[in-house]
Amino acid sequence: MKPFLRRTTALLLCAALLSTTALASQALGSRIYGYTLDICDNTTLTREVMWSASRSDLRTENYVTYTPSASVSPKVSYGSSVLAKQSVLTMAKDLEKGGDRVLSGINGDYYVMATGNPLGLVVTDGVLRSSASYLSAIGFNADGSAVIGKPDLTLRADFKGYSLKISDINKIRNGDGYFLFTDDFGATTKNTKPGVDVILTPVTESEGQPVSGADGVSLTTSNQLKIGALVSCRVEEVIEATGATAIPEGKFVLSISNTGGDWLQEMARSLQPGDSLDIEIYSADTRWNNVDCAVGAMYWILSGGQVASGLDASTAAPRTAVGVKADGSVIFYTIDGRQSGHSVGATIQMVAQRLKELGCTEAVLLDGGGSTTMVSTYPDYGSSSIVNTPSEGTPRSVTNAIFLVSNLDPTGKAGSLYVTPASLTLLSGATTQCTATALDTGWYPMESLPGEVAWSSAEGAVSDSGLFTAPDKTGTYTVTAAAGGVSGSTKIQVYDTPDAISVTNQGKNVSSLTLTPGQTVDLNASASYRTVGLTGGDTCFTWTADPAIGTITADGKFTAGKTSASGKIKVAAGNYAVTIAVTVNAPAQYTLLSDFEGKDTYFKSSHAKLTPEDSSTYVKYGFQSLRADYTLKEGAAQLTANQALTDTDRYLSLWVYGDQSGNTLTAGFSGQNGETLTQALATLDFSGWKRVTVAVPGDAVSFDGLTLSGSKTAGTLWLDQVVLSNQTGWDNTAPTVSLSVSGTSVTAKLTDNTRNALSKNRVSLTVDGQTVPFSFDPSAGTLTAALSGLSPSLHQITVTAADCCGNLGRDSVTLSSSAPRTPFADMGSHWARDYTGRLNELGIITGVQVGKETYFYPNRSITRGDFALMTARWMGLNLEDYENVTLPYADASSIPSWSRNAVKALYELEIMQGSKAADGKLYANANASITRAEAMTILGRLQAKGYPEAPLSSFSDAVSIPAWAQSHVATLVGLQVVSGSDGKLRPNDTVTRAEVAKMLFTLW
Repeated sequence: MKPFLRRTTALLLCAALLSTTALASQALGSRIYGYTLDICDNTTLTREVMWSASRSDLRTENYVTYTPSASVSPKVSYGSSVLAKQSVLTMAKDLEKGGDRVLSGINGDYYVMATGNPLGLVVTDGVLRSSASYLSAIGFNADGSAVIGKPDLTLRADFKGYSLKISDINKIRNGDGYFLFTDDFGATTKNTKPGVDVILTPVTESEGQPVSGADGVSLTTSNQLKIGALVSCRVEEVIEATGATAIPEGKFVLSISNTGGDWLQEMARSLQPGDSLDIEIYSADTRWNNVDCAVGAMYWILSGGQVASGLDASTAAPRTAVGVKADGSVIFYTIDGRQSGHSVGATIQMVAQRLKELGCTEAVLLDGGGSTTMVSTYPDYGSSSIVNTPSEGTPRSVTNAIFLVSNLDPTGKAGSLYVTPASLTLLSGATTQCTATALDTGWYPMESLPGEVAWSSAEGAVSDSGLFTAPDKTGTYTVTAAAGGVSGSTKIQVYDTPDAISVTNQGKNVSSLTLTPGQTVDLNASASYRTVGLTGGDTCFTWTADPAIGTITADGKFTAGKTSASGKIKVAAGNYAVTIAVTVNAPAQYTLLSDFEGKDTYFKSSHAKLTPEDSSTYVKYGFQSLRADYTLKEGAAQLTANQALTDTDRYLSLWVYGDQSGNTLTAGFSGQNGETLTQALATLDFSGWKRVTVAVPGDAVSFDGLTLSGSKTAGTLWLDQVVLSNQTGWDNTAPTVSLSVSGTSVTAKLTDNTRNALSKNRVSLTVDGQTVPFSFDPSAGTLTAALSGLSPSLHQITVTAADCCGNLGRDSVTLSSSAPRTPFADMGSHWARDYTGRLNELGIITGVQVGKETYFYPNRSITRGDFALMTARWMGLNLEDYENVTLPYADASSIPSWSRNAVKALYELEIMQGSKAADGKLYANANASITRAEAMTILGRLQAKGYPEAPLSSFSDAVSIPAWAQSHVATLVGLQVVSGSDGKLRPNDTVTRAEVAKMLFTLW
């Protein structure tokens, strides 16, 4: 197994796990979860995760506790020299290569990051590798017991009758006085300034003999630099050094800078090869004479069971410390920091208080921040790995480290079972697989179990295979494994109510969803308590959804409903829940039942006379509506229909022109079992057009028509644009049409904002107003056609599309004339020549005969009579059909005979209405010029209703448009029939004959 996986697995084992309400530490906060592992005799690894209420975040500590015994030994390690930095894990691996089983290790002393120079002393194998006379230290005796204090080392060089102070051993020479170097420092002294260097060879003949120092201090003889020792040396060479001096292996270099004092320099220069020099090292605290290993410590934070005064209480950071309990047991302590959501760290004062809580009476603080690292070897793995989370992401290289190694060998005899759950913190209903590994009596993993494992828990929550299912109640549950006479257990924390739930879709957090009808999403939920993740599964949560938006399964698979809706999905665990806002946006879909164009009345009735209506006032969309002259019989009048419903037909909408009768209009439906279902549409207490909408009953299978009921026994109403839809709104957006013509090939792309809105029967292709055949692919929205039989004149090609709600969209292309007609003598170079030529070709305009020439007089203002005649011919009306129409105009007798029938036709069709004069009479004013606003109003009345109206604000004279003309002007601008000039529409100016010719042509 890879080290990372082993580390992850091992971290999950806990021998002690407290409830969420337990107060773990006055110093650090309330306990969330934790574990303690036995990793050797009387040696445990503990991890605690706590919640800091003041920081609203976690604190995570890891510490090893051991009782000194023959089973374990502390060790101090560093790189190839006391200055060579390495990560704690690298040092651990080096120890393992040397045959040690590393139980745990932490980073050591503070150091100068640029050089690696440790600030305090370093002792390994009883030898002083680096000194510091002013810092505290942690030392370990050969039996594993610890010493904490301030060594205050005295370092002296005795020669020529003097006992002279040595400033430091194996520290960068950065001051005055003597410095002593050994090959533990490196290959050279690394001095950068001139000075005097004396090469010394230790020559002590008898180790361990008692001897008195220069000041009478009791010492022992040694050939190595030990605390409490005197080392006799012989001078080998005196060097006037200009820089770094090589350090011979096994020898010393006594060095002084050329700024280190003249007398001290001369004393060094006075030495001759063969002279004797003794080195004394001692501490007034004789406990340090026996330490086997030690490192310096910047702060002595706990002494005599009391927290030191003046410790930093404001800066939370990663920390490393060592504490000693009253019974002599030792704690290697780390707390991670600077990682929100994992651990914010602790102040120095907090660390001191925490170690006191753990029973320590003495403690020192080691290097922290990015240096804080702990390694350990889990019982089921053969080598060490990092157990904490260094704040820089990767372990920092440090100057030294303290380790605890096992002195035991593998025995091959089963001593216990090491039980690990795949997850330590679970949500009620979740499962986790537990596994068991056999450990021998030396705490080494065995390759096989001593027998078949029997799993048990007091609550019966574990299966025969070790699968634990979290019970319904919050608590700490013990799972035990037994095999071959040995056993082991673990504790698993279960929460029935988390304090946070997150929901994801395809790995991304979601707080809201916008879906289309029928769309399915597989939601996943996860829970946490105090930011600590709880293992669970989708079925550990209760999933509910508002019925309007769709359905959701027990494992979080949500299927959106078939119609537009908004609501919430609720995800709950225990007493905690979150909601996900859901919007189902159904692409609007309308089914047109009838637009009442042509002769089809759609409805049938024996109680009403149903006739098509083409009077503009009573038409909402297109050219026609349905007029219903009804009589109530037995209190009701039926307009029957027989329309099967689909799943998307959720609403019925229609436009009603009310008759102020106060009667009620009701929609009728049939249910699945043939039962009659009704929905009130409107009370007819209004006049004018009004859209009415009702929801289709949920179990309706057909729309059966409309019913009129009430107290008024007869009346007339008008209906237009009856549709079924999947939403309550009404579509007011016109289809878009993009037309292109190449030669005789016509292609148009049609789109609409609603689904399935376009069909061939609501699309037209015209050439100069005459329909021509075409092909239409509704799925692609593509119209194609091949034109034939076109004259060489100018032609207007137009594609028009209507959607189910009556909105109209169109696009036109003008085909240039290949052989322009010039029937008029005054149009040869006029801009309207081609328009007038085509209209003349079709008999719409004729001109005036003067001698042998025909003139059109394009720049003359057109009279109302001429305009009526041109318009009637453009419409293709048979004017003789209107000969008997009686005109209401006071000036009817003055209407020229050649335009009289045209005026009658336009009056009869409600296209031209005349104007009322001051005398109250209605006048045709056939011989008067017509204004542009009047002309646009008349032409606007020729168009089907439903085209979008263009905004007119871009025209500087828009405010001059009469109110009665504004809608028609906006329609013609939207159709690009009128574009104005110089940013003006000039609505109250007269219109010329040429302008009318162009408008009529482009109106096709």
